[in-house]
Amino acid sequence: MQDTFTKESFQCNRYCGECCKKLAVRVGKEDIKNIRKLGYKEEDFLERELLYIHKYVLKRDKNGCILLQKHKDGKYSCIIYNNRPKTCQNYPFFVKKRIE
Repeated sequence: MQDTFTKESFQCNRYCGECCKKLAVRVGKEDIKNIRKLGYKEEDFLERELLYIHKYVLKRDKNGCILLQKHKDGKYSCIIYNNRPKTCQNYPFFVKKRIE
């Protein structure tokens, strides 16, 4: 039987980084603007989505999202956590669907 959780009951282990390692994060114009305000250049954090020429995702490398940082204690964190894209803020709840 699968566990069921809601936005209210979901407990994120904010330091595991599994979502950032596995998912490509689509970003919108407002997300891009907010990240640029932090001093990042678009070419440093942004790439075109493969299937849609006018859609963008956060850049990834072999370890996942380039904004994911691994600490000496083995924990992970987002280097822009307080300004992360809407998709990241809503994880794992997307338009009435849940990402496993």
